[in-house]
Amino acid sequence: MPALVRWFAFGSHKKENTDLAPIVHDRMHGLIKEIYRTIPTCGASLISALLEALPFRTAKANIQVLFLQNVLKCLEYAGGIRREVLRMVLNHVIQIDVEVQVELEDLESDDEDEEEGEADTRVVNFEEEGVFQFDEDEDTGGRQTENKGDEEVVSDITDSDSESGSDSDSDSGSDSDSEAGSEIGDQDAAVLNAKAKLRVKKTVAKLDAIMSTVFAWLEKHFQIDPGTNEMPESTSQMFLQLLDLFNTVVLPTFMSRYTQFFLFYLCAKDAQYSDVFLGTMMGNVGDPVRTNVQERVSNVEKLAAASYLGSFVARAKFLSKQIVRNVMGVMVQWANTYIDWQEQQAKVPPSKEGLGNRIRSMSYGQAFGGPGTGSGSGSSQSLSADFEKHTVFYAVTQAALYMFCFRWRDLVETVDNGPVIESELDDLRWCQEVEGVQRIVFSKLNPLRACSSAVAQQFAMVASQTKFMFCYSVLQQNRRKNQEGDNSGARSVVASPEQVLRAELDTFFPFDPMALPVSRNFIDNIYLEWQDVGSSNNDDAVSDGSDGEDSDRENKNDEDDDENEAGVVGQMLAMSISPIIPLSALAGRTFDEQF
Repeated sequence: MPALVRWFAFGSHKKENTDLAPIVHDRMHGLIKEIYRTIPTCGASLISALLEALPFRTAKANIQVLFLQNVLKCLEYAGGIRREVLRMVLNHVIQIDVEVQVELEDLESDDEDEEEGEADTRVVNFEEEGVFQFDEDEDTGGRQTENKGDEEVVSDITDSDSESGSDSDSDSGSDSDSEAGSEIGDQDAAVLNAKAKLRVKKTVAKLDAIMSTVFAWLEKHFQIDPGTNEMPESTSQMFLQLLDLFNTVVLPTFMSRYTQFFLFYLCAKDAQYSDVFLGTMMGNVGDPVRTNVQERVSNVEKLAAASYLGSFVARAKFLSKQIVRNVMGVMVQWANTYIDWQEQQAKVPPSKEGLGNRIRSMSYGQAFGGPGTGSGSGSSQSLSADFEKHTVFYAVTQAALYMFCFRWRDLVETVDNGPVIESELDDLRWCQEVEGVQRIVFSKLNPLRACSSAVAQQFAMVASQTKFMFCYSVLQQNRRKNQEGDNSGARSVVASPEQVLRAELDTFFPFDPMALPVSRNFIDNIYLEWQDVGSSNNDDAVSDGSDGEDSDRENKNDEDDDENEAGVVGQMLAMSISPIIPLSALAGRTFDEQF
C-alpha cells in the first residue's frame, strides 16, 4: 500500500509529466480498489499508508491539494475507512488553520510596536478579498513571477533602508556606532517582518486551496436524491460522522477560524442537519442545573458550544424564523433557570432532597420571573458577577445577545409574517421567546460586565434603537466600576485558569466572515452579513441619555464589530427548545420532535 499511495502526489512537481498524472492516478486507484475488494481487512493498512504519505503542512499547496483529491477519491470504493479518512483531512486542515491564526496574531502584536511608515504601506491586508492567489503553486511560471515580486518587496525594503542609511552617513559623519547599529537593527527587523508577512500570505493561500478542494468534494457528494427529494441515507450517515468528528476535533480548538465552515456549509444542505447540529451544541452546553454526568463536559467545551450556537444562528441565512425563535427561547430559558438556581442556592441551604431536584421541579413560569421565583426578594442580593463561578452562564447569555443583534427582525411579530418596517420601530411587538431577556440583563450576575464589551455595546445600541430595552445605564455603571478598580465583580479574577476562558469569550466568534477568496464562494450565498438598524445609528444612542463621549465609544465598538465580521459522541443526541418541557428531560430527542 505505501508504494501505491506515494503516487497520489505525482504531477505536482515541475519535473514530472503532468499530462501523465491522471493516467497514473487512475491506475493506482484501480490497483488499490482491487486489493481492497479482495482483502476487505486491508483498510487499516490503507489508512496507515495514507497517514504516512500525507504531506507535511509546510509542503506546497499544489502538492497537498493533489494528494487530498486522491485521498478523498479512495472513499468512492473504500467506504469502510471513511471516518478515519475524514478525521485525517480535518486534522490536517485545522493544523494549518491554527498555524495561520498564530502567525497572524504574532504579526499583529509586532505591528502594534511599529510606527506607521512607507514600509507599512507596502504590506497588504491579508484578509482583504482578492489578496490570495489560488494557483500560487499550481503554475510554475506564475509561482516564479509571484516569488520574484515578493523578493522585490523584501529587496525594496532593504534597498530603501540601505540608501537612507548611506545618506545619513554622508550627511552626518559624526553619528555614533550605537546609532549605526540601531539603523542596521531596524533594517533587519523590517526585512524579517516582510518575510513573515509573505510566509503568512502563502500559508493562507495554501489553506484556501485545501479548503476549497474539500468544499468541492462535499458539494459533489451531498446532493438530494431526485427520486425521494431527500438526502440519501448514506449521505446523512456521513454527516453524522462529520458532526462527531467536529465534536472531537474542531470544537475543543479555539484557534480554529475556518475549518468549522465545513459543517456550516453542510447544515445548509438539509434542514434536519441544522436541527441536529443545534441540538448537539445545546446538548454540549448541558443543563443549567449541573449534575455529575454533565460535569464530564468541561467548561471549555461548554463555552465553545455556546459560542458556536450563537454564531451559527446569527450567521446562517438559511435558518427559518421559527428555528431562530426556538433557539433564542431555549437560550433565554436556560439563563433564567440558571438565575433561579443561583437564587435558590443563596436562599435555601442544600438538603437531603438535593438542590437539583428542587430546581428541576420548578415550572418555567417561575423561571421566567413569575410567581415564586423570588426575583424581587432579598435572596438575589447575595448574587454578584463572578466570571470564574458563572462562566457557562455568561457564555450562554453572550450567545443570546449576539443572536439578538443579528436576528432581531426574526423576533418581531409582524402582520401576516411580513418584513419589519424599519422606519417604524416605536411600537414593535416581540415574540414570547425574548420575554426573559430583561431579567437576565438586569440580574445581579451582571452579564453585560462579563460578556465581550463589543457584544455588550452592540446589544445596547440595537436594543435601544428597536425600543426593546434600554441598558446604557448598566454599561455606564460597569465602566465606572472598572475605572475605579472595583475588584468585586466578574473582572476580579486574578491569576486564575478561568482567565483563559474569559479571553476566549471576548474574542471567539467561530462563524465570523470567511476571508478566503476561493472557499468563500461556497459560503457567501448562505451567509448573513451584518445589517444596520434603520438609517441612523447615532440618534438613538444619544437620545437614550448617553453623553457624546459614550456615543463615540459605542459607535467605535460598532465599527470594530463590523470590521470583525471579520455523530455525536456515543450516539446522536439532540435537545429541544420547547418552552414547556424542562431542559433536563430533553436529551436524546431531536429539535423537530421538541419544537
